[in-house]
Amino acid sequence: MKLSKSKIIGLIALLAVVGVVCGTLVWRQSQPAPAEPTEQVSITGYLGGEKIGLFDDAKFKALAAKQGIAIDYRKAGSPAMMDTDRKGMGYLFPSSRAAVEYGNAKGVKAPKATSSSTHRLCYTRTRPWRTGS
Repeated sequence: MKLSKSKIIGLIALLAVVGVVCGTLVWRQSQPAPAEPTEQVSITGYLGGEKIGLFDDAKFKALAAKQGIAIDYRKAGSPAMMDTDRKGMGYLFPSSRAAVEYGNAKGVKAPKATSSSTHRLCYTRTRPWRTGS
């Protein structure tokens, strides 16, 4: 049986695709499982009402628990969370940059964000909120 040039090229292409798919599957199986958290952390903070759906979502809670974080919240509007007592709160989650600036004007200092798009969630375990100067 004589194979034509186009059939040989097609067979080589098919074998290449199968090889890539099999190689990808083997590579993904060989990756180590993510490390389990060494300690469970529980945090409570103030959260705007528009984000409650996210924080109450079962998938979100499961992802946080997988990372070793138990998240609790108290509902507060953005200006209210800047004006109220923040003792015992691990994070503030205001609705906008304007709310963060309002907090800054009131003496609430947020930790430095790692990128310009992370101004909304102002949380850190190592650098707590500070009031005043």
